[in-house]
Amino acid sequence: MDIEINTLPIGMEGAEQDSLYHPDLLQSLNQNLRQQLATRNAPLITLEQRQQQARAALTTAVSSRELGRIAFSQELNKCYDALTAIYTSLDLPPEQRSLQYINRHGLVMSPDYCIKTITDTPRVGAFWQALEPLIGVDTNTEGKAQHLVYPACGPYAPLLLPLLYSLKQQERLNPLLKVTLIDVHPAAAHTALELVNLCGLADQVDVLCLDACDYQAEPGSVNILLLESMQHGFGREAHLSICQHFESLLAHDAIMVPENISICAVLVKSAEEYPAEGRDTSIANSGRIELGSILEVNRHNVLQLQTLELDGGNCLVECDQVRIPDNIVDAKDYILLLTTRIKVAENCWIEEYESGISHPLPDLSVCIGFTPNDYKSGDLLAKPGDSLKFYYRKLGLPGFLPTLVKSEVSS
Repeated sequence: MDIEINTLPIGMEGAEQDSLYHPDLLQSLNQNLRQQLATRNAPLITLEQRQQQARAALTTAVSSRELGRIAFSQELNKCYDALTAIYTSLDLPPEQRSLQYINRHGLVMSPDYCIKTITDTPRVGAFWQALEPLIGVDTNTEGKAQHLVYPACGPYAPLLLPLLYSLKQQERLNPLLKVTLIDVHPAAAHTALELVNLCGLADQVDVLCLDACDYQAEPGSVNILLLESMQHGFGREAHLSICQHFESLLAHDAIMVPENISICAVLVKSAEEYPAEGRDTSIANSGRIELGSILEVNRHNVLQLQTLELDGGNCLVECDQVRIPDNIVDAKDYILLLTTRIKVAENCWIEEYESGISHPLPDLSVCIGFTPNDYKSGDLLAKPGDSLKFYYRKLGLPGFLPTLVKSEVSS
């Protein structure tokens, strides 16, 4: 099966490019280098043996969900090692594997970085839990015709591909299910295609290499949209733009996975949220000041969001407004934090701090009750009693833009 190629990269170089890397990138690159060294120093094995190991790792990873989080995490790491052995054996130039750039809708991550997603235990587990009842059938039922599209799937399509293979091995995969995997990065799409063939899924799974916002299909022909294209703080990647593009392609009863993404604004003291001795993030920081929701993304509201077209081709989505309480003591000690909570499906959540995509994102440009010594033009000076109106940048490098709504002056 051929891959359709239609990419629109806009390169970035130098320090500006370096600033786009997630703080965990060095760890990811080091792990990738260790994997390459281990592969080079390991006893020679045939390609067929390597493929058998990868297929076995996929099956074991899915079945290990019932063994508890530690065992599941260990098996996902073994799955990562097995798939990465395949990935590093492909004829992909190193410069292509490490290429990262911004296209018109957001950051396109390098495959060398994306491959680590499969080790994010809470994220992967939640999506598998949500998807299994949608694409699996009992051995005595046939299932119904469905089309699932997974844009921005990355090289391993980790939120779906292992589950597809496991269900197929159990003869529980809906035979009428058709899947389309999409990724704009040629190295990611090429790897995904190799894994689809390795798993014997080519009769049900197509792989396209194009910007997901350029994907075309009959209106109403997509039954399940599986999409996770974001970083913490719902930023940098093209999740919202892709959601809005696909809305007209979804069937009236289509399911969007995740069902809802909620981003809220809170104020915290750094020493309380991030104490030097560490903090149990499963226990809420009681010192937070909750300001409220600034954006909800779900099937019902994605096309109702108001968009502002500005000069220079800039596009902003209007979000909600929150108010800074006027009775905050030591307001200058507080920072603005954007929190993310993800409802993947009913009774299936990714909570704050559980996953790389749900870590709160500080916005240090908002200065409450003080003017910083190193004041920059992009800083926003606010005070207790002011309100913050949020907008969301859709193009370039997506993310939230807080603006100031000054408090009323009493007469």
